[in-house]
Amino acid sequence: MANKKEQKKKDRERRVAQKKHDADAKRHAQEKTTKEPARATLAKPNLSANAVPKTDYVPINKKSPFSQRRGG
Repeated sequence: MANKKEQKKKDRERRVAQKKHDADAKRHAQEKTTKEPARATLAKPNLSANAVPKTDYVPINKKSPFSQRRGG
């Protein structure tokens, strides 16, 4: 009797796990199909041009050197 009960319990656990696995796989496949077109349309911003300063740039309010500021 106990053996039959354990077997039923194992079978139920196996069915539940299989059902959960199938649902996860289905959800994963659905997410994959909906996300792929969105990724293709996104354009990467060109950050390298903005990160390098221009060579003709001259700072206006330049701080004085350390030796001159130290006098205080």
